[in-house]
Amino acid sequence: MIPIFDQSVLSYSLPDENIALFPKEQRDESKLLIVNPHDINPFTDSVFHEIDSFLPEHSLLIVNASKVIKARIYAHKQTGGKAELLLIEPIQGSAAEALIQEKESIWECMIGGKNLIPGTILKCVAKHYTLKAEILERNNTQGIVKFQWDESITLGALLEDIGTIPLPPYLHRKAEDSDTIRYQTIYAKENGSVAAPTAGLHITDNVIQQLKKKQINMVDITLHVGLGTFKPYEADTPEDFLMHTEKILIPKEVIEHCREFFLNPDRGLFICVGTTSCRTMESVFWFGVQLLNPSSPMWNQSYISMQQWTPYSLVDKNINAADVFAILLTWMDRYNLTIIEGETQLMIIPGYSFAITEALITNFHQPKSTLLFLVSAFLGIDIWKQSYEYALKNDYRFLSYGDSSLLLKGKIFHADSKPVL
Repeated sequence: MIPIFDQSVLSYSLPDENIALFPKEQRDESKLLIVNPHDINPFTDSVFHEIDSFLPEHSLLIVNASKVIKARIYAHKQTGGKAELLLIEPIQGSAAEALIQEKESIWECMIGGKNLIPGTILKCVAKHYTLKAEILERNNTQGIVKFQWDESITLGALLEDIGTIPLPPYLHRKAEDSDTIRYQTIYAKENGSVAAPTAGLHITDNVIQQLKKKQINMVDITLHVGLGTFKPYEADTPEDFLMHTEKILIPKEVIEHCREFFLNPDRGLFICVGTTSCRTMESVFWFGVQLLNPSSPMWNQSYISMQQWTPYSLVDKNINAADVFAILLTWMDRYNLTIIEGETQLMIIPGYSFAITEALITNFHQPKSTLLFLVSAFLGIDIWKQSYEYALKNDYRFLSYGDSSLLLKGKIFHADSKPVL
């Protein structure tokens, strides 16, 4: 059942001066707000390079290794008129597959410019290459575009030369050379995002070394962030809102690592770096919960698909986390999978029962965004409101290039329960 709550409480006033237009000079010098609802004083100020001192030993850190592609292209019509294209996702296959295509590739795009009707031919000329783009279909600001080029190089290599980093629309500025490095995590490796998983932008090699000293492991998963992450919540009720779908990839060794982690009686916290990592791991977990039923139709597919509200019907189950990851490994073996692939549409709102996420590292999000819904669900509405009020009063920098927070949660609902088949 979808929880009912007062949606008006998930809005707040964000002054322009609190929005970070550029990152701090040093990634890990960003401020860090620790939010622990169980402390007498729930808010502690720190800096990101000290985050290890707030995390217990033997914790597990899940990071999103998706890499932002140079998805924004500035082009012109044959008449000289300007146009702008933003690649969203390929029409067929994954972004990773499309980025290694040569000569031709077809994508869903955001389209900006006047009189750009189907059949319009656009060109973009950069240092070494010329890219032709034909608008095949258009519906308001979106459409289908066929890209063609003569050079024997991949689309990914072409975009490196022709494209620019797609900064969030609320920054109201064009990307600069520095954004190519700073709007990317240091561990990004899987091409496919059109927006950065920004919670990881603060992590440096120094931070990683400090975590290792406390035997805190960091493992990679991938959720390719789409433009839907910026989609404003405009609905009378959650049932009326269509959550965006995003591609996910999880290596088998991550599932194995999670199983061993939850079997360890001396384990620390299961920590997700960013809302994307959280959505991915929660989605994978609930897919595994369905596999605990031997007659589940999920056994008949070799990919993960998580619908918007599916987990809300599963929360009454008594579930043991290690058993869920064990059954996921059995399912992977059935299909000889080394990587779980699929997509998630999971929407996390107040009333959602977090399955495995015990701590969340995340930036400060836009009012009435789905990302803010997730944070309010994690902390509870009262603590969320207090934490954002505290951050605003204490000059924290908000949104993608802003400061960070470490959100801590109490005991999760399934910690000592047994699986029900």
